Amino acid sequence: MGSVFGKRYDPTEDGEEFRVLKEIVKEGFELLGAFNWSDYLPWLSYFYDPSHIVERCEALVPRVRRLVKAIIVQHQLKNQSENAISDNADFVDVLLSLDGDEKLNEDDMIAVLWEMIFRGTDTVALLTEWVMAELVLHPEVQAKLRQELKAVVGDRGVVDADMPRLSYLRAVVKEC
Repeated sequence: MGSVFGKRYDPTEDGEEFRVLKEIVKEGFELLGAFNWSDYLPWLSYFYDPSHIVERCEALVPRVRRLVKAIIVQHQLKNQSENAISDNADFVDVLLSLDGDEKLNEDDMIAVLWEMIFRGTDTVALLTEWVMAELVLHPEVQAKLRQELKAVVGDRGVVDADMPRLSYLRAVVKEC
């Protein structure tokens, strides 16, 4: 989320915004993956919705709007105090800086940012799941990767600056 919102969410710190974001993304994925009879028989949705898809979607949309709107407002306040886009501007700052015909209305901006959150999360989750499955199937690769991580990173978390020295990790991710 760093390049979209300009901040990283730490799962070990139980902040309210992160908790809400996690719940919203989880609910979104559950709704996308749920079997829905009305996908095949649209007229049936008026009579039969055992998974409460419509009701759950109607509850999810306002929550998404509130979360993303709050993030936009935070950026607007920050940008007003700075009077210019800084060198470390994120995607929200870029969207807010658009002028003229390119300027997005609030609904469009919320939709774009929600897509960035949801699709970005989906891609990372799928890649992580695939890599983990491959590592389970190949314990020798898992052991070598763990050895490289211990040697380069130690007990702290991996940061972007570590990546040039994690050649085996990069190879594993590319291979998957």
